Amino acid sequence: MDVFRWIEEALHPQICNSEELIYEDTDSQSGRSLPIVYEPFDVRQRSHWRDRGALFDFLCSARGEGKRLLDFGPGDGWPSLIVAPFAAEVVGVEGSERRVSVCTENARRLGVSNTKYIFVAPGTSLPFNGETFDGIVAASSVEQTPDPQSTLGELFRVLRRGGRLRIDYESLAGYRNGHERDIWLWGIDAERCRLIIFDRDIRGERVRQYGLTFAASKQDLAKSFSADGRSLSFPMITVRRLERLTPSLIDARVCITKHPSGETLATWLREIGFCQVNPTHSGAAAAGMLFDGIPETKRPADLHGVDELVRPVAEIVSQLAAPLSTDPMITAVK
Repeated sequence: MDVFRWIEEALHPQICNSEELIYEDTDSQSGRSLPIVYEPFDVRQRSHWRDRGALFDFLCSARGEGKRLLDFGPGDGWPSLIVAPFAAEVVGVEGSERRVSVCTENARRLGVSNTKYIFVAPGTSLPFNGETFDGIVAASSVEQTPDPQSTLGELFRVLRRGGRLRIDYESLAGYRNGHERDIWLWGIDAERCRLIIFDRDIRGERVRQYGLTFAASKQDLAKSFSADGRSLSFPMITVRRLERLTPSLIDARVCITKHPSGETLATWLREIGFCQVNPTHSGAAAAGMLFDGIPETKRPADLHGVDELVRPVAEIVSQLAAPLSTDPMITAVK
């Protein structure tokens, strides 16, 4: 029997949202790897340069310098906490109460005083009047909501006329050729772990995610599927193995999310009423290429030096048109 059919018929998974599947149970979405937020900035790390490229991409594209910004779905406080030093105020909206707590604590620890984070139940209206924000940034968050198209409509409503929405998103094109069905095992704590099994419908732009929570450590559960406990893959998740694990099963959940492609997003944004929809290249990707192109001995010695190099490049690249077929970042103007 197909694994997904068995889960439905034998376990009767409870329908949930992304927050209930993942974000309420994670201390850090990034694994505490975000530069500045969790780690000191390291000029030797390519990923840290990319992070600065993303910062200036969002800041420039949303025209947020000195303005009031909305960060939709900040997770650990990204990009709001790194954008905040350049903005007048940043308000973060989260559908997970735990994420609000994490973001608020990160802001307090970093001494960032011009941010605030509020909880808004997934799928509900934003608690702001129309035309409240000068710009909006959304990093891989809209597709995690129950109805991404309606979410974009709410972002349009609270954006001031002439304001800009800069959106990054996870489309499904990158999961073709064998990655449509996949797994992820993560330890919630020392005594619980959750196995998430992905069933991606790339053409339908939809993902069905099954979350199975077990009373076991991540390491112990991994050994139930793989002798070395490390090399896990979807073919190892068989009905027989899952049946043997049911005595330790705590709960079963299923979450269905819509992951629009760039072309679908562009269509929605125009239908909602944005007067310009501009697919562009990424400032983060440009910063990574900049890192690659500079010999180690000639790279800047500190964050200020990196910013002087990265900012103008990110500002230019984030305005260069990119083909929608590549699912690029998008700037939408109201």
